[in-house]
Amino acid sequence: MKREIAVYLKIQAAISAAFNFFIGGMIASLIYHKADFVKTDALSIAFDLTITCLMTFAITTPFCRMSLRRDKTEGALAANSPQARLFVWLFNRPLLLCVTLGLGSALVLFVPAAAFFALISVKAVPFYFYVLLKSLFSAAFGAFATCTVLYAGMCSDDPPHEIT
Repeated sequence: MKREIAVYLKIQAAISAAFNFFIGGMIASLIYHKADFVKTDALSIAFDLTITCLMTFAITTPFCRMSLRRDKTEGALAANSPQARLFVWLFNRPLLLCVTLGLGSALVLFVPAAAFFALISVKAVPFYFYVLLKSLFSAAFGAFATCTVLYAGMCSDDPPHEIT
C-alpha cells in the first residue's frame, strides 16, 4: 500500500474516531439518562451492539463515499483477492454494505462481549462507566468502519489509476 493511502486512512480514521467518541457517548447518555445502572445481559448486549454497528455503518458510508469522490481516491487499488472483489461489489450497493457489515460486525462482537460479562457474572454496570465504555467502543468502531468502507471504495476491478 502506498504511503499516501496509509496516511489518508489514518487521518480519516482519526476524524471518525473523534466524531464517534462524542456521538456514541451522547446517544448512550440520552437513552439511559435516568438509569443508575445499565443491564449487561445477553439480550441487552445484542440489541445495543446491533443498533450501534448498523447506525455507525449507516452514518459512515455516505461520508466515506463523498470523501473518496472529493479526494479522487475511488478505485485507486486493484481488487486482487476474492474479499476485495466482494468489498467492491458491496461498495456499489451502499444499503447492502451497511446492513451486511453492520450485522456481521455485531455478530462477531456479540460473542466475546456476552461471554465476558457472563464469565465475570456482571448483570449491570454503573451508568457513567457504561457511557465511558460506549464512547471508547464507538470511537474504535467508527475508525474501523471508516477504514473498511474507504478500503472498499478504493478497490476496483479495473487497473488502478495513479493518485496525484
